[in-house]
Amino acid sequence: MTLIVDRTEDRTDGANRRDTGSLESEPDRRRIDVTDLHADGIESFVDSNVDTDRVSLEHRGGRTYLVLED
Repeated sequence: MTLIVDRTEDRTDGANRRDTGSLESEPDRRRIDVTDLHADGIESFVDSNVDTDRVSLEHRGGRTYLVLED
């Protein structure tokens, strides 16, 4: 399985965002494409491959990303 890590900042403009406020000052976050992982496998993936347990899921279009929080 190929995992894609996106280290770029969020490039969506403010008009497309659901939340308002401090998102513009949000730091760059590391994203790992987990679209091909089954939902039950994400926790074991985090346990074995990620150095932190502070993560969240983010949906962008048809893709799902595991977002690593600093």
